[in-house]
Amino acid sequence: PEPGVAESTTGAVITALNEEAVVCAALGNKGGLNLVVTYEAFALKMLGAVRQELIFARHQKQAGRPPGWLGVPLVLTSHTWENAKNEQSHQDPTMAEALLGEMADISRVVFPPDANGAAAALAHAYAQRGTVTTLVVPKRPVPHELTPQQAEALAETGATCLAGDPATAAILLVATGAYQLQEVRRAQARLLERGVSAAIVYLGEPGRFRTPRDPEEARYVRSDREVHALFPPERPRVFVTHTRPEPLLGALRRLDTGPATTAALGFINRGGTLDVPGLLFANRSTWAHVVDAAAGVLGESRSSLLSEAELAAVDGRGDPATVLRPVAGRSP
Repeated sequence: PEPGVAESTTGAVITALNEEAVVCAALGNKGGLNLVVTYEAFALKMLGAVRQELIFARHQKQAGRPPGWLGVPLVLTSHTWENAKNEQSHQDPTMAEALLGEMADISRVVFPPDANGAAAALAHAYAQRGTVTTLVVPKRPVPHELTPQQAEALAETGATCLAGDPATAAILLVATGAYQLQEVRRAQARLLERGVSAAIVYLGEPGRFRTPRDPEEARYVRSDREVHALFPPERPRVFVTHTRPEPLLGALRRLDTGPATTAALGFINRGGTLDVPGLLFANRSTWAHVVDAAAGVLGESRSSLLSEAELAAVDGRGDPATVLRPVAGRSP
């Protein structure tokens, strides 16, 4: 170990700028307790090794000899929306997108919205056998959103309603990601201010709501009844995601009601040395962009929900600071 680095000479803690070596050390220690932490942008270097473990574990399960090793949490932090000092090279949600494409019963991809959510998701990961749980976790402090009980329920079910009633709301605002939830909160405040009822659904584990691809995955994903309770088919919806929107919608065809009534915002490969609000603006994911998307799926006039100055900012003609200021009902 280098002097001053919190590293164990026995190998209990390994720090290295070699992502593949680090994850292989953990995967080679599957008889023990493991925790892998990495920059999100460079977790992709771990994908090959992680995928091979997932494939073999599933083959064991299908052969009637399910693996008994404790679930391995893979924490992706210093992530796409907050890592600006090294520009776009450090802004990449591909690892979560790739592992979302693996079988959901063994490859869990979760997005805790706060500290309580992260603690519950971590405990849930260790309670599994023969699985890898990818946790996309902010490195910066974010507001508390969940009680410990709500966090446990989210870890167990994959999604929860945080505000409003999906059965009666005019629109569903669906957040996946801590910073995305903050923007959805602000968007809901504006919609309510303009007389539009909106329910907020936090989708913490998108894979649990996908169309199952085989019987094992079908036993893990949510039933049609559970899906329709949170996502009534007749309600227009806007997804706001940590990932690129296209992979999310591809995985969530069960929740996609078509382009007329479903919109999705997320990372669109816009990066740079920007702070979190700047990255949200560059990727068209601020509260104002959410409200603008809501107007589209509701069939409402944009000007009925946003001011002229706000619309100018959303359209790239005005001052971004117009929509980066706090809105009614929510602190920054």
